[in-house]
Amino acid sequence: MTIDEIYKNENLSVRSYHACKYSGLDTLGDIIKFYQENSSFDKLRNCGKKSNEELIELYNKYKNTDFGFDEIYQVKIEDKCKTIISELSRNQREVINSFIQINTNSLSIRSQNAIKAFLEDNLKIKNFADKILFADGFDIKKIRNVGARSVSELEVYINLIEDFIVEVSKNENDKYIISLKNKFLIQKTFSLPFISYEILESESIFQLINYLINQNALYDINQTKIFRKAFKIYHNAPQLSLDDIAQEVNLTRERVRQVRKIILEELFNKLLFIRNFNDNLLQKYNIDNTQYYIDISDTQVESINIQNKTNFTKEFITYIIYSYWSCEYELVGNCEDVIQPKFFIARNRHNWNNFYLVKKELVIEFDFVLFANDINGRLSDRIEETYSFSFKSYLSNFLVNDNLEILNSIMAVAEKMVNQEFEIYIDLEDNLIFERNSSKSGFEYSYEALQQLGKPSKVNEITQKIIELYPYYETDDAKVRATLKRINGFVPIGRKSVFGLKKWEEEFENFKGGTIRQITEDFLHNVNEPKHISEIAEYVIKFRSGTYERSILDNLKADESGLFVFYKDSTVGLSYKKYDTDIFIPLSSLNKSVLKTWEESFILLREFIDNENRLPYSCGCPEEEIQLYRWYNVQRSKIDKGKLDSIKVNFINSIINQFDISKKRRRLGTSW
Repeated sequence: MTIDEIYKNENLSVRSYHACKYSGLDTLGDIIKFYQENSSFDKLRNCGKKSNEELIELYNKYKNTDFGFDEIYQVKIEDKCKTIISELSRNQREVINSFIQINTNSLSIRSQNAIKAFLEDNLKIKNFADKILFADGFDIKKIRNVGARSVSELEVYINLIEDFIVEVSKNENDKYIISLKNKFLIQKTFSLPFISYEILESESIFQLINYLINQNALYDINQTKIFRKAFKIYHNAPQLSLDDIAQEVNLTRERVRQVRKIILEELFNKLLFIRNFNDNLLQKYNIDNTQYYIDISDTQVESINIQNKTNFTKEFITYIIYSYWSCEYELVGNCEDVIQPKFFIARNRHNWNNFYLVKKELVIEFDFVLFANDINGRLSDRIEETYSFSFKSYLSNFLVNDNLEILNSIMAVAEKMVNQEFEIYIDLEDNLIFERNSSKSGFEYSYEALQQLGKPSKVNEITQKIIELYPYYETDDAKVRATLKRINGFVPIGRKSVFGLKKWEEEFENFKGGTIRQITEDFLHNVNEPKHISEIAEYVIKFRSGTYERSILDNLKADESGLFVFYKDSTVGLSYKKYDTDIFIPLSSLNKSVLKTWEESFILLREFIDNENRLPYSCGCPEEEIQLYRWYNVQRSKIDKGKLDSIKVNFINSIINQFDISKKRRRLGTSW
């Protein structure tokens, strides 16, 4: 009986197996002879007390026998395996394939490369059996690039897979097969005599890690105590200093610091085995690993803890997910900063608040640490005057390989870091702004006041709110007006000194900043051909309910910048866009101002009065309103001179009777 056959069919430990292999005890006869000559096995290399007792027990069992291996085992293992493998179900084959893959990846690099080359990277059960288990004259030593050290490792590897095949073949129940795979994997990684069936049947990496922590499997008992107390692993756990922990575990402060350092250095490798599990994080928790950046929300953290009956912190859950997907993602953020309680702040670098899971392809192209340190350094300096950079241009300074094409992908991740780490937000024009930090900026008072008001407001209303919130802050309408710029997050509402916040365009329905001309430009910019004034009016009125179609058209015609182009049949386009001139015929400059009939002018006046509930003003208002004011007064003059027919007189008198002219007429020069 060979030592391999003994290992396979007797309760022989791996350590005893290696002790025999190292010393040339390749058969049962060699083992019996060695004991008869030495009366013990403790002279074997790496043979401890337990291995010595184990080998003596083996000697006593077979010392008086005189028969071969074939007489003890009637059926050769090869023939058994052929029958077993041929009868495996699809699920059984898939689990075995996964097991072969897992164990191959856990081999040393040299052994792994050798076996993969031998199997031509086909680790399926059929190819594995044909080339290793059933091959005549198969000899591990003959595999290319397999040295003496790899032989014993590969022998154990093959035996382990053979045992697993036999175990899987005994049961077709999916849960049992999964639990069996997990049992082999966990027991291969950790020395646990018993593993809960709930854990074995589950594919949850969070439930498993929680179990291993509680079983002191990741670290020994003292290390586990320090691990629980020195790191942000569980919610609501007290944040203890090294002195506090030292007192609780009865060690010196320095020893606790050393152990804590060792734990952190080993943590990633300790958790690396979870990559062999098949936990569907997308389906369970909506965590998608196809994105450039994974953002773990508080809602997802809560869902993970509820489903797995755990109490992990967001920091530790992110670290677990990083370990699970470390082939694809890199962990950005200093581990000591994030996962250890902060009692001291490092100088001359950024102290990280969060972890960020970023695709490896981005991390090799962009130096996120240098990026964060640069922003930290700028914010730490005294900033006398606010300054800004184009965010995209600023990011290019931290490219590793000057790959400008990848900047768009990096921008979203970098902006998230800027928001969460420094509470800086990119402005509407994609600029990164470094505000003066010597005192509060004027626009910040205006912004806060407008947020408190909660609606578009006039300048004097904003001023009054600032004074209400900050009685000792000296300001006035002129100073406030100067702060209400788009770059600071404000938008004008028409031309009446009313302002709102740019962010409201996303938060509120039917809200859009800018003048009627700007809204019209936005509308026409996003379409490929000129639009009829009725379509433009339908869009504009959603944001400016007090206007109407004719007023909008007159407003656009009054624009002197040449931005708008007018076409036949009341159609409007933009001068910087090219249209099909065979379909859309521009009006000549002479046709832009077409005289209106008396009836058309009266209808425009009537529409204005119905919308505004007042007569038109003579100044400080749009040109079309001034024209209505003049036309109306010309008609009153004609009535006085008897130059207007009776029907038109009745129309004008209906307006005169509706309004008390002496009270409603706006005085020239009045400021509104």
